[in-house]
Amino acid sequence: MTQQPSTTDVLSAALGVREAARHAVRGKGGADAVLTALSAVIDHDHASLSRWDPLLRRHVTLAGSYPAGTNRYIETRLHDDPAFALMRHAPGSTSWWHDVPAPVRRASTGFQEVLEPLGVQDGVAQCLFSTDGRYVGILNVSTTRVRCDQPAVRAVMTLLGESLAAVADPLAGHRSPGPGASGHTCAVLLPDAEDADYAEEAAPVTLSGEPLPGLTEAGSPLVALLRRTAARRTLPATVLVPYRQRMLELHLTRQGDRTVAVCRTVTRPAALSPRELEVLAELTQGRTNREIADRLYVSPRTVATHIEHILAKLDVPNRVAAAGRAVAWGLEPAP
Repeated sequence: MTQQPSTTDVLSAALGVREAARHAVRGKGGADAVLTALSAVIDHDHASLSRWDPLLRRHVTLAGSYPAGTNRYIETRLHDDPAFALMRHAPGSTSWWHDVPAPVRRASTGFQEVLEPLGVQDGVAQCLFSTDGRYVGILNVSTTRVRCDQPAVRAVMTLLGESLAAVADPLAGHRSPGPGASGHTCAVLLPDAEDADYAEEAAPVTLSGEPLPGLTEAGSPLVALLRRTAARRTLPATVLVPYRQRMLELHLTRQGDRTVAVCRTVTRPAALSPRELEVLAELTQGRTNREIADRLYVSPRTVATHIEHILAKLDVPNRVAAAGRAVAWGLEPAP
């Protein structure tokens, strides 16, 4: 009989999992390293860590050692399994093999068609939630050996939920609002345009917060600006955009073939007016007063007046210096 690890061993192994998760969130390691560290907590035969993709409405495997057919089931069918509904709404959202009621096992295609043919005798499925309550993914662990749900392991797995969720959460590692934030913050997941068969499917999906107008509409100018910025800048990147009398800070990162945009309203820098910021953003593109006037539907004389005010407020000698300041801020022309 395999000797059960001591409580001290389990706690020490849990610290290793937490550290591997921290590295993964910071981009210094992968989800596979998290599962490797987890094997010291539960000596498993198979495991997978999957992210919930709100665009595809399915799970996406971040790391796993299940056979290909089992992986496909987790990704494309698990969310419709009766056992999944039970797991997702269970206290703690952690279900151990021996705790699943017999009627649920009989009704679950996952148990009947996937796990039992693998010879699974024990394991755990743990639904993962972000700190703000979003469902972000699931951990599945299976073993063909003796029971692995000793009290210390059960307690540790519950404690590790937050660390594991951070690995699956596309928003983990994003900056918290800075001192200029004015309260409205949201995050969206933006698919690449070529991945969508229809325009509606290319619309961003809200991950958290209440989206700003135009932020989740496939054809809106703001979404188009997000796409252009993500395509031509090295991510992660942060840009400032004057939009509908607001100043938006957009922090863009990549998650596989998707772009995550965390958007927040911020105070206008250097006490510049909304129109002055629009003019300043146009200066970063090297446009003349006439070109700026045509784009903003004002006269060249009005543009010249705005530029005078901009130079005074920024305390810079000329428009080139003003444009350099704006580039340093990440200021983009309004869509």
